[in-house]
Amino acid sequence: MIQNDKDTDKMGKMIAYQVRAISLNVWRESVRDRLLHLLAASGILLIFSALVLGEMAIGERQRVIQNCGLFVIGLWGLVTVIYTGSNILKREIRQKTIYMVLSRPVTRPVFLIGKFFGSVSVLFSLFCVLAAAWMILLYLFSVPISSAHLISLTFIFGEWVLLAALSLFFASFTSPILHNFFLIGLTFLGHWSNDLYIFSENTHSQGLKILLKCIFYILPNLEALNFREAALYHLTVSNALLAEGAIVLLGWTLSALFAANLIFMKRKLI
Repeated sequence: MIQNDKDTDKMGKMIAYQVRAISLNVWRESVRDRLLHLLAASGILLIFSALVLGEMAIGERQRVIQNCGLFVIGLWGLVTVIYTGSNILKREIRQKTIYMVLSRPVTRPVFLIGKFFGSVSVLFSLFCVLAAAWMILLYLFSVPISSAHLISLTFIFGEWVLLAALSLFFASFTSPILHNFFLIGLTFLGHWSNDLYIFSENTHSQGLKILLKCIFYILPNLEALNFREAALYHLTVSNALLAEGAIVLLGWTLSALFAANLIFMKRKLI
């Protein structure tokens, strides 16, 4: 019994080390990428471009700065996930580095989870840069930072993590072009899911009603992670809405990773 516990503990430490090594390698490769630096710089530039829009909106400068910053941070997550995720597995297969990794005592689930956490670490680095730039802008223009701002930023990054999991799922069985198409479509439909449900209730066509409701229940409701309106209008976010957002985030992220692992296990690589 003691020996089994020691073996289990040793195996757990080895898996943790492998995941950490793979994720660190993904992060190192990404931070050397000049295009990723360009993405960060362009994101900061767009956040500060809110100053120009704020001057055009008389009496609404603070609201424009907040709205533009949250929009850019949310959009840049999708752009970064598309760029880093479309080739995350394809590049490994094309360069044949995956054969060297999997020929060692590294299982496919460990390899996939390592890639996921590596992508999340890259996204977190970029998120911190963009969020810091936005916070500095808010401070310079005396915009009070409330808990709603922090909640909104937290769930924006949560959406980035969810998109990274979905990206890994699509990358496990599609080409980079289809990966990008599916991810963009899923993102926009996910944010329109509440509107689709309202349309389904108002339409007189039974077939269209069924179709729209199927889309609503099949796709992730990304609007459950959207608390930007609460940040803009200083609204109180209830615990029920926070719990709903956390459940959507956790449930869909784990489901996407599980599905990606099932598909990747069946792929013929070696």
